[in-house]
Amino acid sequence: MRATRGIGWAGVLVGGLGSACVGDDGPAAQDTTGVATGDAGTAEATAGTAEATAGTADTVDTAADTGTGEPPPAWGPSLDVDQAVGAFFSVWGPEPSLVYAVAGQPTGGGLSEGALYRFDGARWSPQPLPAGIPALNWVFGVGSRRVLVGDFGVILVRDGDEGEWTQHGCGTILPLWGVWGAAADDVWAVGGDGFHRDPVACHFDGITWTLVELPEPSMESHALYKIWGTAADDVWAVGDEGLLMHYGGELEGWTELPSGTEFDLISVWGTGPDEVLAVGGRTTGVLSRFDGAQWTAVEVPALAGLNGVWMAPDGTATVVGPQGGAGVVATGAMTVELEDSGTPLALHGVFGFPAVARWAVGGSLDMAPPHVGVILHRAP
Repeated sequence: MRATRGIGWAGVLVGGLGSACVGDDGPAAQDTTGVATGDAGTAEATAGTAEATAGTADTVDTAADTGTGEPPPAWGPSLDVDQAVGAFFSVWGPEPSLVYAVAGQPTGGGLSEGALYRFDGARWSPQPLPAGIPALNWVFGVGSRRVLVGDFGVILVRDGDEGEWTQHGCGTILPLWGVWGAAADDVWAVGGDGFHRDPVACHFDGITWTLVELPEPSMESHALYKIWGTAADDVWAVGDEGLLMHYGGELEGWTELPSGTEFDLISVWGTGPDEVLAVGGRTTGVLSRFDGAQWTAVEVPALAGLNGVWMAPDGTATVVGPQGGAGVVATGAMTVELEDSGTPLALHGVFGFPAVARWAVGGSLDMAPPHVGVILHRAP
């Protein structure tokens, strides 16, 4: 299944009011900022279209009781936004009391609007963006540098957590889906339209973003969706049709490696050179794990696809996907222990802080736009 959300040139700024409410993590927050429109461009599909089938015993485990008589910690709502904001696609933060989430809303005719929210430890609040920003797909930070990427090649950079964002481009009009950096002057963004054109990668040297030539994929692949690495010379990017690429530094450059699957891979995270996990699948979940020597993939039929993964330093990974799918993958494991997310909405991104909290974001991405958005929180 290919992507359906579109992108395009930035348009005019429009104001919008979106109602928002916070659950266990703080009082109600009102969305009073305007959001900017931009022409839409093609976007990544985030939800499978089929119902999940029953999992087998060797692929999925059921979450167990804590053994104390008390129910295990549960996911709960932290923020809900209406159609004035749209669905959330990514969540990240430098500390538990400072977390960002980015969102977008198709507005018809190839247009979209972007939005940014920030959590201060008590409540979520909308943040100002430059005029004309389309849907934002990913947020990441390295050191004090913050980077947002989105539709139609939009890149926003800011040093620190206050002040204005600087808008950049890297010579592409294709959507950028993921961003990761080894240092403030060594940041990568990846993307593609998911339909016709070759995947793209952009590199930031601290001053300029440059479009980097990639090797021609061996399969009919048209997007790299996410990127993650352990160091400047050990970077992984995943995309549609099971595309997997590795960057080994300036001398080695980008090379394609077998991922073990032909299913779309949507996200990737890890803890080190021998512990990396990629997830994907549009109607059936897929896990692909790297042990330092090779990638091995398995299907997870109990989940209707997977969109996001975050791995704690101990190697435990949290995965999320369509229809509120959520679960945990133990260190080195190829099975998913399912968790009840408490929502039927698609979950697209996940991030956490060890022994503190996890966040999952998404919205009504399984349905036609306009979308609504949700942010979930789970205590350790």
